[in-house]
Formats: sequence, structure tokens, C-alpha cells
Amino acid sequence: MDFTLREHLRRLNERLQLLSREIMESRSLQERNKIEAEIRAANLAIAHYQAALDQENRLSSAGKD
Repeated sequence: MDFTLREHLRRLNERLQLLSREIMESRSLQERNKIEAEIRAANLAIAHYQAALDQENRLSSAGKD
């Protein structure tokens, strides 16, 4: 599971970088709003997966004690 969460985080961070570049190049307000919504969704997903990874790490560490 750890690899899967790390892979999701890596892909989401790559997507976030791409969206950040796209928003700088966008010209219309409608396009910028759409990209900003995607950025917010990516940030929420990153927070979700990071929390799951942190929990997985805590559980793994607790099992070793």
C-alpha cells in the first residue's frame, strides 16, 4: 500500500506543477477558474493521500515496537 500512496502523491504533485504552469498561460477567466478548481482538487487529494501515508507509517512503526 505504501508504494501505491507514494505513486499517487508523485502523480498528483506532477499534475499540480503542470496546472500551475497552465494557469500562468491561460488567457480567459473561464479557463483560469477551471484550472484553479483543478488545483484545489489536487491539493485536497494530496492532503488526503499524505494523511493516509502518514497513518500507514505510524501503524507500521507501532507494529515494530
